[in-house]
Amino acid sequence: MKKALIGPEKHILFLFSTLLFLLLCVTKPVIAKISQFPIEDPYKATIFGTPLELMYKIKEPVKPDECKIVIEKRRIPDIFWYNKEFYYTTAMQQNEAPLLFIIAGTGAEHDSSKMRFLTQLFYEAGFHVVALSSPTHMNFVVSFSKYGAPGYVPHDVDDLYRAMKWIKADLENDHEIKNFSITGYSLGAMHSAFLAKLDEERKDFHFRRVLMLNPPVSLYTSALRFDSWLSPENLGNKSPREVIDDLIEAFSEIYVHSEVVDLDDNFLYALSQHINFSDMDMKAIIAAAFRMSSSSMIFSSDVCLNAGYIVPVNRQLSTGDNLMPYTRVSAAITFEDYVDEYLLPYLQFLNPGTTKGELARNCDLASISDYLSNSEKIFVLGNEDDIILNNADVDFLRKTFGNRAFLFPRGGHCGNIMFEPFARKAQELIK
Repeated sequence: MKKALIGPEKHILFLFSTLLFLLLCVTKPVIAKISQFPIEDPYKATIFGTPLELMYKIKEPVKPDECKIVIEKRRIPDIFWYNKEFYYTTAMQQNEAPLLFIIAGTGAEHDSSKMRFLTQLFYEAGFHVVALSSPTHMNFVVSFSKYGAPGYVPHDVDDLYRAMKWIKADLENDHEIKNFSITGYSLGAMHSAFLAKLDEERKDFHFRRVLMLNPPVSLYTSALRFDSWLSPENLGNKSPREVIDDLIEAFSEIYVHSEVVDLDDNFLYALSQHINFSDMDMKAIIAAAFRMSSSSMIFSSDVCLNAGYIVPVNRQLSTGDNLMPYTRVSAAITFEDYVDEYLLPYLQFLNPGTTKGELARNCDLASISDYLSNSEKIFVLGNEDDIILNNADVDFLRKTFGNRAFLFPRGGHCGNIMFEPFARKAQELIK
């Protein structure tokens, strides 16, 4: 038989229980999950991303399907024989659900690390998910792009919209789709905004929600910022040419000796581990990764259009050709060189009289600011210390989106996408 508590024993037990409860309440913040991203330096945050222990944990991962589109009679250069099909990823719910398109960032493929995470994250939130490569990725350029010269947002968005319509028509045959939304990170976030604006005119999707993750405000000025980080002023004792040579050597090393085989989100981290850039800062490593991504884009565009910018006109590359000379040439091309010497002349060929100013404005969120400020369905989720933004850009996002802009204090450029508070906020905003 249990002994009944009487007199002072009962009071002692009550006091002990109360003290234990208060102690648990006091110590709760110590054991609570961290709400502030731990890496203060935005450049390091961009490179190293979210520490494993602080990543959002997907409860029941799904196995996505890799799908493909083949455009009949499309001319594919022999050197790109492995890019005949346009690839994308789907993760479809069993029952009726809204469908979410995800657009990758610069140079990233549909199944890069960030895209795999976002696919799982939004599938968990109840969406059918379609993940699309960036129009700047080689596979997109070679197998699908109508224009073939990436980096001009209106053309890239037109290509994306066409792909999304084809995929929509295919999926509606076998799945119940309630409505459509769109998201993307980095350049893919900018594309998402322009896709929403385009859909207001074409009305194929009637997007219910648009979520922009870490968007640039101006593609042109953000790319020039990367270029400046590989300028002589930022490289110390090394010349840009020496840096490019080191970069190519490191890329070859990474390709051969690690699992990183594409210029996706893991490439930046791998680059920082393999390159002996002791005299260079984090900015140069980030810029070097961007340069390799853009060089791949430029090379694939030049070959597909037979433009003669890098490879001589009518020079038919085969799988046995040494591509290193072309790699070195393309890696030395700044984004501004690409715009001045390749993209702008191409646009002027299509539309005589096009100016560089028009090109830059058409790749800037400011060009659709009225639409963005008045559309209640478009949200921004990013970071105040994003390295592709300056103070004016951050002010633009706050002013344009108002209470639809959510900016974490730190996380660099996409460094905290997998950080649990950021991921939960993304799920909340897209619903």
